[in-house]
Amino acid sequence: MIAPASRLEAEIFELWKEIRPDDAYIAGIDEAAGKSFVPTEANVRRALARIKALMKRATKEDDVTAKKFLAGLEARIALAEPGQWPEGILESFFFVMLKSGVRDDLMTSIAAAGRRTLDAVRKRSARRRTPTGQRILALLAGHGLLDVIATVKAEAKESSTKEELTKLRRAVDRYLRAFEVRGFRPEGTFEETYELLKKIGADLGRSRIYAKALRGLWDYEETPAQVEATGLRMVRRELPRFREIVAAFARDLGCEPQAEAVENKLKEIRGLRKDQILPYILGLREVAEKVAHKHLIDINPKYSTLVVETPPYLANLIPSGAAYSLDSLTDRSREVFLATTDERSQPKPGPAEILNLLVHEEYGHCVHGSNATHAYRAQPRLLDVLNSPAGCTSEGLAFQLELDFVPILRGIAEGRLAGPEESAFAAYLEPWGGIRTMAREYEFYTYLWRQVRFLRVIGDARINSGKQGLVDFIDWAYRATGLQKATVYYQLFPAHQVLGPGYATTYAIIGERIRAIQGKARRRGKALRDFNGYAASIGWPAKSIFEAKLEAWARAR
Repeated sequence: MIAPASRLEAEIFELWKEIRPDDAYIAGIDEAAGKSFVPTEANVRRALARIKALMKRATKEDDVTAKKFLAGLEARIALAEPGQWPEGILESFFFVMLKSGVRDDLMTSIAAAGRRTLDAVRKRSARRRTPTGQRILALLAGHGLLDVIATVKAEAKESSTKEELTKLRRAVDRYLRAFEVRGFRPEGTFEETYELLKKIGADLGRSRIYAKALRGLWDYEETPAQVEATGLRMVRRELPRFREIVAAFARDLGCEPQAEAVENKLKEIRGLRKDQILPYILGLREVAEKVAHKHLIDINPKYSTLVVETPPYLANLIPSGAAYSLDSLTDRSREVFLATTDERSQPKPGPAEILNLLVHEEYGHCVHGSNATHAYRAQPRLLDVLNSPAGCTSEGLAFQLELDFVPILRGIAEGRLAGPEESAFAAYLEPWGGIRTMAREYEFYTYLWRQVRFLRVIGDARINSGKQGLVDFIDWAYRATGLQKATVYYQLFPAHQVLGPGYATTYAIIGERIRAIQGKARRRGKALRDFNGYAASIGWPAKSIFEAKLEAWARAR
């Protein structure tokens, strides 16, 4: 494990383990197994007091990294929104299942602490009005937690574990009743939800705290208005190219000139069966990693990622795929890439869609975790590799890598990039349509997801600042980009707003900054793979620190 740089850092590390024991457990701190932070008023008060005291010391010592890290912890605790608690319990179950499977002793402990958490938050929330949007997020998170409880209960062996899970379910039921919204059903269709939201709205009550949350949680220097303006610029810059791509595919495929119509047609033509997905990924990785290392990102020699089919009990939580670092604070660190084959969650993904996922999850997140853990091209501090809101920098890097890979594929397809690695990669793709088809379809998926993430930025800023309601934003986004209303809703609201104001913004805003700095480095003659390799080696410090390190690397001779 990276040693604490100072006594202050060691004390912050101890506080982090107490406040985020689920993150500590998955990072390799075994004594944190099954522990939880129960947000009673006394516990919250003590945690905030300790953060304040450590912040004074960090200020005195002029330790910017420590100050930013503490600010993120403080902002997360102080946010205290009703959806974050069932979401946090769900994550605790998930992390244990990911690392250790369904261990009865740990599941019992998490369930007991979860029950105390939900009851404490419910009683505290009864004393104040909760906005409609927050109630809906709480209902969605609670509904997801019920699914996980049912899954764990089915897998558990001990009767005492099942009994504790039953008690937790009752606590969730009480929680859901406390935040009930008449007419809203978490399992309802988009059409049902959309019609209801037109009548009752989905105010999140964040207009007064949004700017502060952007700074505290995600280290944004930008104001909400600047965040929105940046999102608008990104949409306007890339929308013409996206429309050209969609129109060309629509002509070739004989479908409506809409992104969803093209996507559905590609699934119909090229979609992989459930039994084809994992073998395709395993073969693709063997040839794609060599191309990625040569052109996209410098990967450390010790890099190793285990590809695992997403277990059935996690398929609802991971609809397509995900990447995680396990035991990252130990000498047995490893990366895991989960690939979902469940047809209900991931119906017939195409070869190019899976390649896009692979670039984001593996060459983005997995390489980021491995390069940082092994201090490959930089020397990150302990605080730089602890899971915290600052980890959103990894989303920005993975997002930018998706775009970086577009010209690499095109270069191979056109013969401008040639060699044994490129030839093996192209040969593997022959049964899947060939390199030219892959390059073209990969570009479609990349630009589709870029528009989705740009819209997240604009929606996040407008909705959380109170400038525009959720339904009005959905209607505007449909008119502006042609993306279906259901896509906009699911990609902005249920998927991200429960994680806090500003999270939906992280991919595109941070990716855009990385792109700008990357451009400076390349104009100075530095290779793309070297820039990305360094970026993946500095860990995930707060956004401003991450950017400053990249700027310094780009300027260095």
